[in-house]
Amino acid sequence: MRETERDGATGPDNRGRVVERVVSPYELDVTREDGRIVEVTIRAVGEGAELDHQQLRQAWRALGDRLRHDDHRTRHVVRHEANDVLKALSAAWERTSGEITDDYLAHLAVAYETVSALPGRGILDTLAGAIDRPMATVKAHVGRAREDGWLEPTSRGRSGGKATPRAREKLAS
Repeated sequence: MRETERDGATGPDNRGRVVERVVSPYELDVTREDGRIVEVTIRAVGEGAELDHQQLRQAWRALGDRLRHDDHRTRHVVRHEANDVLKALSAAWERTSGEITDDYLAHLAVAYETVSALPGRGILDTLAGAIDRPMATVKAHVGRAREDGWLEPTSRGRSGGKATPRAREKLAS
């Protein structure tokens, strides 16, 4: 992809959304609202220009590369910002010797809330990395934390949730 001086330019559109522009033999605009992609536009550049199959494939590849880069950076930010909470979760898990305790579930609830509030996805992946267990195991632990009242319930199949006052009280004691 040939880059120009406008490549990577960002700015708000008329509705306050952030638009990132990649320019080559085409313009690729990625429009975001609150960090979510809501629109992708590919336009031919130049008078009388048109997009051929190869340029469309190149544009989609450029979009995929940009999104992979953003996802990797976001996951790094999530892990960095939640570092203290994840260290506490890891320590709580190590103290359990593999058993699920109230202390561990309270730490898990707070860590889940913290990680889910940060941008990006990968909540279970991040938590699984903190305790060095498979994601399926952590998913079962999160379910148990919800059932036992450490983490607020959500709709079936939906992520998110907040630690309950019970979890916060347990960690404060």
